[in-house]
Amino acid sequence: MSLIINLLFAIVIAVYAFKIYSDRNLKTVRHPILPNTACFLNGDLHFLIFCIATAMIFLGPLSLVKYGFWIVFMLYLVFTRFHLKIDAIVVCYILFLAWALFSLTYSSVKFQGFMLIIKYSLPLLYLWLGYNAIQDTADFVFLLKKIVWIMVIYAFLIGGFSAKVFPWLYGALCFKSGGLFISYASLADFYSALFVVPLALYAIFREKKWLVAAGWIALSTVLEVVRTGLGGIFLASSFFLFFYYKLKAVPWLLGLATLAVSIVFFVPAVHEKMFLDDSQTISSISASTMDFDNIQSNGREQIWEDNMYRFFTPNPLTGAGLGESMEYTKNNFTVKLIHNDYVQILCDMGLVGIGLFGLFFLVTILKVMIKTWRYTSSGLVKLSGAMALGSCAGTFFSMAFDNVISYTLQCFVIPFVFIGIFLKAIDMQVQNGNNKFKSV
Repeated sequence: MSLIINLLFAIVIAVYAFKIYSDRNLKTVRHPILPNTACFLNGDLHFLIFCIATAMIFLGPLSLVKYGFWIVFMLYLVFTRFHLKIDAIVVCYILFLAWALFSLTYSSVKFQGFMLIIKYSLPLLYLWLGYNAIQDTADFVFLLKKIVWIMVIYAFLIGGFSAKVFPWLYGALCFKSGGLFISYASLADFYSALFVVPLALYAIFREKKWLVAAGWIALSTVLEVVRTGLGGIFLASSFFLFFYYKLKAVPWLLGLATLAVSIVFFVPAVHEKMFLDDSQTISSISASTMDFDNIQSNGREQIWEDNMYRFFTPNPLTGAGLGESMEYTKNNFTVKLIHNDYVQILCDMGLVGIGLFGLFFLVTILKVMIKTWRYTSSGLVKLSGAMALGSCAGTFFSMAFDNVISYTLQCFVIPFVFIGIFLKAIDMQVQNGNNKFKSV
């Protein structure tokens, strides 16, 4: 029965995605800024919203079918209609992809390595989707509002609230349906990548409802006690606030830090999951006696150390080959996943691979800093840049404790969407210089 449910959902998703681009009549929607005004929803933006809306639909044993369909569809768009934006950020990521492809040549698990090549390549396609989806500020704001609604609904259906208040609904959607939806840590990764969105909407409109939405989303992660998600949300928020408000963000950052520490030490479920025993209290910080060896790792350190010793230590520069660590972990550990994308990159691609990935992030930071300083009058450049870095920070934090690339791929691609939008904002500023947000 569960297989039938997943199959039906897969068919519906495929049909709707095809309908988006086959329908000659553009969908009419309410203008996101101007009241009592209609506008048209372009096909690329419609598809992007659809991708984010279906990100947490896993389809159980048919999950590979979903990803395969998405990749084929995206490649079709690349070769038929996308403008392929190439700049320093894109070049750096292509260099990382090139090294990943080279590491496949000395891998003994070619199929596993090839699957990883596909997963590493998909973010680039989403970057171009984000770039092509946004034509003006109305598209941008429309996208952000839809994303917040998606996050709020997911928090209700498969988030912490559902798990605690409606466990029957949570169980039916995530487990009894054969994994129709993917939740818990994966949903937390999803929120880490997208938590900047309600913050951005508050920056635009100054309406408290967007902060309420952010609180509701954060509460979902707290109720599910997902430490990775809490850390990702904190880091995403910090990066966004710092790069958008700069020094004015200091009070916000202090408030966030206080809130984060309070959750860790005063929410019993979080404290219990964070530490091996109750000896660590908030006084341990002030007394500088915090024992970081007491932090609960759920046995992940053993997997990391074993993989590093087996694959990285003998080949520190180049790694052992793409897919080697994943295949080994799958066959030798109960958990089946490394739960650390950086360890996986180090083991598979060595220092060169992790260096190129780090270079991509560094160039992204530098470009955001340079362009936001240059185009100080452009609200869109400034805001999209801060969102791109915040989303990257949240996702890259999750990558240190989860397999975002290998398992929750739809979360890994989200920062690239915002990077694409940031690059489009720059081009829009150069073309017309008319994309400054005004208070509504």
